[in-house]
Amino acid sequence: MSSYKVTYFDFRGRGELARLCLVYAGQDFEDKRMSKEGPEWGEMKPNTMPPYIPVLEVDGIQLGESCLIGQYIAQKNGFGGDSDEDKHIVTSYVYYIDSLASKLINAELEKDVERKKAQLIEFATKTAPAWLEKCEAIVSKNAAGVMYGSKITTADIHFFNVIFTMKQRRANFLEGKPALSALYDKVANEPKIAEWVAKQPATPF
Repeated sequence: MSSYKVTYFDFRGRGELARLCLVYAGQDFEDKRMSKEGPEWGEMKPNTMPPYIPVLEVDGIQLGESCLIGQYIAQKNGFGGDSDEDKHIVTSYVYYIDSLASKLINAELEKDVERKKAQLIEFATKTAPAWLEKCEAIVSKNAAGVMYGSKITTADIHFFNVIFTMKQRRANFLEGKPALSALYDKVANEPKIAEWVAKQPATPF
Protein backbone atom coordinates (compact mmCIF):
# COMPACT_ATOMS: atom_id res chain seq x y z
CA MET A 1 0.00 0.00 0.00
CA SER A 2 1.29 3.45 -0.92
CA SER A 3 2.13 6.03 1.73
CA TYR A 4 0.95 9.62 1.29
CA LYS A 5 2.18 12.90 2.76
CA VAL A 6 0.67 16.31 2.04
CA THR A 7 2.91 19.29 2.79
CA TYR A 8 1.40 22.76 2.91
CA PHE A 9 0.97 25.77 5.16
CA ASP A 10 -1.11 25.70 8.33
CA PHE A 11 -4.36 26.73 6.65
CA ARG A 12 -6.72 25.29 4.02
CA GLY A 13 -5.63 27.21 0.91
CA ARG A 14 -4.16 25.31 -2.03
CA GLY A 15 -3.47 22.28 0.13
CA GLU A 16 -7.05 21.48 1.02
CA LEU A 17 -8.06 19.84 -2.27
CA ALA A 18 -5.42 17.14 -1.79
CA ARG A 19 -6.48 16.64 1.82
CA LEU A 20 -10.16 16.38 0.91
CA CYS A 21 -9.49 13.93 -1.93
CA LEU A 22 -7.43 11.69 0.32
CA VAL A 23 -10.11 11.87 3.01
CA TYR A 24 -12.86 11.04 0.51
CA ALA A 25 -10.78 8.13 -0.81
CA GLY A 26 -10.39 6.80 2.72
CA GLN A 27 -6.59 6.98 2.48
CA ASP A 28 -4.47 7.52 5.55
CA PHE A 29 -1.93 10.30 5.04
CA GLU A 30 0.55 12.46 6.89
CA ASP A 31 -0.77 16.01 7.03
CA LYS A 32 2.38 18.13 7.27
CA ARG A 33 1.57 21.78 8.04
CA MET A 34 3.99 24.63 8.59
CA SER A 35 3.86 28.34 9.25
CA LYS A 36 4.07 30.55 6.16
CA GLU A 37 6.25 32.93 8.15
CA GLY A 38 8.55 30.27 9.60
CA PRO A 39 11.92 29.06 8.22
CA GLU A 40 10.80 25.55 7.30
CA TRP A 41 9.46 26.35 3.83
CA GLY A 42 12.58 28.35 2.95
CA GLU A 43 14.71 25.35 3.82
CA MET A 44 12.50 22.97 1.86
CA LYS A 45 12.00 25.13 -1.25
CA PRO A 46 15.37 24.50 -2.99
CA ASN A 47 14.61 20.78 -3.05
CA THR A 48 11.02 21.15 -4.25
CA MET A 49 10.07 21.04 -7.92
CA PRO A 50 8.06 22.91 -8.93
CA PRO A 51 9.27 25.31 -6.21
CA TYR A 52 5.94 25.86 -4.48
CA ILE A 53 3.49 23.93 -2.37
CA PRO A 54 1.32 21.94 -1.83
CA VAL A 55 3.42 18.86 -2.42
CA LEU A 56 2.09 15.34 -2.34
CA GLU A 57 4.69 12.69 -1.58
CA VAL A 58 3.76 9.20 -2.74
CA ASP A 59 6.22 6.61 -1.47
CA GLY A 60 8.83 9.38 -1.31
CA ILE A 61 8.15 10.74 -4.82
CA GLN A 62 7.16 14.42 -4.89
CA LEU A 63 4.15 15.50 -6.95
CA GLY A 64 3.19 19.16 -7.36
CA GLU A 65 0.44 21.51 -8.58
CA SER A 66 -2.72 21.47 -6.48
CA CYS A 67 -5.31 20.67 -9.16
CA LEU A 68 -3.20 17.91 -10.67
CA ILE A 69 -2.54 16.45 -7.22
CA GLY A 70 -6.26 16.28 -6.54
CA GLN A 71 -6.97 14.64 -9.86
CA TYR A 72 -4.09 12.19 -9.41
CA ILE A 73 -5.55 11.05 -6.08
CA ALA A 74 -9.03 10.82 -7.56
CA GLN A 75 -7.93 8.80 -10.58
CA LYS A 76 -6.02 6.39 -8.35
CA ASN A 77 -9.14 5.90 -6.24
CA GLY A 78 -11.90 5.74 -8.82
CA PHE A 79 -13.49 9.19 -8.74
CA GLY A 80 -11.43 11.12 -11.30
CA GLY A 81 -13.33 9.92 -14.37
CA ASP A 82 -13.64 6.46 -15.89
CA SER A 83 -12.45 6.77 -19.50
CA ASP A 84 -9.54 8.88 -20.73
CA GLU A 85 -12.09 11.34 -22.10
CA ASP A 86 -13.92 11.48 -18.77
CA LYS A 87 -10.65 12.15 -16.95
CA HIS A 88 -9.86 15.01 -19.34
CA ILE A 89 -13.30 16.56 -18.86
CA VAL A 90 -13.16 16.27 -15.07
CA THR A 91 -9.68 17.82 -15.05
CA SER A 92 -10.88 20.74 -17.18
CA TYR A 93 -13.78 21.29 -14.76
CA VAL A 94 -11.38 21.25 -11.80
CA TYR A 95 -9.35 24.00 -13.43
CA TYR A 96 -12.44 26.04 -14.26
CA ILE A 97 -13.61 25.79 -10.66
CA ASP A 98 -10.14 26.77 -9.48
CA SER A 99 -10.23 29.89 -11.65
CA LEU A 100 -12.65 31.53 -9.20
CA ALA A 101 -10.30 30.99 -6.28
CA SER A 102 -7.37 32.28 -8.33
CA LYS A 103 -9.19 35.49 -9.18
CA LEU A 104 -9.96 36.17 -5.53
CA ILE A 105 -6.43 35.34 -4.40
CA ASN A 106 -4.93 37.66 -7.01
CA ALA A 107 -7.20 40.48 -5.90
CA GLU A 108 -6.45 39.93 -2.22
CA LEU A 109 -2.69 39.93 -2.86
CA GLU A 110 -2.76 43.17 -4.86
CA LYS A 111 -0.63 45.70 -2.99
CA ASP A 112 -1.96 48.85 -4.62
CA VAL A 113 -5.01 49.88 -2.56
CA GLU A 114 -7.03 51.32 -5.44
CA ARG A 115 -6.30 48.43 -7.79
CA LYS A 116 -7.19 45.96 -5.06
CA LYS A 117 -10.50 47.72 -4.42
CA ALA A 118 -11.32 47.72 -8.15
CA GLN A 119 -10.43 44.04 -8.54
CA LEU A 120 -12.56 43.02 -5.56
CA ILE A 121 -15.51 45.00 -6.93
CA GLU A 122 -15.09 43.33 -10.32
CA PHE A 123 -14.88 39.93 -8.64
CA ALA A 124 -18.11 40.52 -6.69
CA THR A 125 -20.11 42.10 -9.51
CA LYS A 126 -18.84 40.33 -12.64
CA THR A 127 -16.46 37.42 -12.15
CA ALA A 128 -18.31 35.49 -9.44
CA PRO A 129 -21.84 35.97 -10.87
CA ALA A 130 -20.75 34.81 -14.34
CA TRP A 131 -18.94 31.81 -12.86
CA LEU A 132 -21.95 30.87 -10.75
CA GLU A 133 -24.31 31.09 -13.74
CA LYS A 134 -22.06 28.82 -15.78
CA CYS A 135 -21.72 26.23 -13.02
CA GLU A 136 -25.45 26.33 -12.22
CA ALA A 137 -26.23 25.60 -15.86
CA ILE A 138 -23.79 22.67 -15.92
CA VAL A 139 -25.12 21.02 -12.76
CA SER A 140 -28.82 21.69 -13.39
CA LYS A 141 -28.61 19.84 -16.72
CA ASN A 142 -27.21 16.72 -15.06
CA ALA A 143 -29.85 14.48 -13.50
CA ALA A 144 -27.21 13.16 -11.08
CA GLY A 145 -26.81 16.66 -9.61
CA VAL A 146 -23.03 16.69 -10.01
CA MET A 147 -20.63 18.55 -12.27
CA TYR A 148 -20.00 15.60 -14.60
CA GLY A 149 -21.05 11.99 -14.89
CA SER A 150 -23.15 10.11 -12.37
CA LYS A 151 -21.11 10.32 -9.18
CA ILE A 152 -18.95 12.70 -7.15
CA THR A 153 -15.62 13.49 -8.82
CA THR A 154 -12.67 15.75 -8.12
CA ALA A 155 -14.64 18.57 -9.73
CA ASP A 156 -17.41 18.35 -7.13
CA ILE A 157 -14.94 18.10 -4.25
CA HIS A 158 -13.06 21.16 -5.47
CA PHE A 159 -16.36 22.99 -5.99
CA PHE A 160 -17.16 22.33 -2.33
CA ASN A 161 -13.64 23.38 -1.35
CA VAL A 162 -13.80 26.71 -3.18
CA ILE A 163 -17.36 27.52 -2.12
CA PHE A 164 -16.53 26.74 1.51
CA THR A 165 -14.09 29.65 1.39
CA MET A 166 -16.54 31.91 -0.44
CA LYS A 167 -19.29 31.19 2.10
CA GLN A 168 -16.94 32.19 4.90
CA ARG A 169 -16.91 35.62 3.32
CA ARG A 170 -20.57 35.70 2.31
CA ALA A 171 -22.88 33.07 3.77
CA ASN A 172 -25.46 33.48 0.99
CA PHE A 173 -22.91 33.10 -1.82
CA LEU A 174 -25.06 30.41 -3.49
CA GLU A 175 -28.35 32.27 -3.07
CA GLY A 176 -30.60 31.73 -6.09
CA LYS A 177 -28.54 28.74 -7.29
CA PRO A 178 -30.56 25.66 -6.26
CA ALA A 179 -28.52 23.10 -8.21
CA LEU A 180 -25.23 24.39 -6.81
CA SER A 181 -26.65 24.62 -3.29
CA ALA A 182 -27.73 20.98 -3.52
CA LEU A 183 -24.31 19.95 -4.85
CA TYR A 184 -22.53 21.79 -2.05
CA ASP A 185 -24.71 20.02 0.53
CA LYS A 186 -24.22 16.66 -1.21
CA VAL A 187 -20.44 16.87 -0.83
CA ALA A 188 -20.58 18.48 2.63
CA ASN A 189 -22.75 15.62 3.89
CA GLU A 190 -20.43 12.87 2.70
CA PRO A 191 -19.59 11.26 6.08
CA LYS A 192 -15.80 11.27 5.73
CA ILE A 193 -15.72 14.84 4.45
CA ALA A 194 -18.15 16.06 7.12
CA GLU A 195 -16.01 14.47 9.83
CA TRP A 196 -12.83 16.02 8.40
CA VAL A 197 -14.30 19.52 8.09
CA ALA A 198 -15.67 19.40 11.65
CA LYS A 199 -12.16 18.75 13.02
CA GLN A 200 -10.37 21.53 11.11
CA PRO A 201 -9.40 24.85 12.71
CA ALA A 202 -11.12 27.90 11.31
CA THR A 203 -8.96 29.80 8.81
CA PRO A 204 -9.93 32.56 6.35
CA PHE A 205 -8.60 30.55 3.39
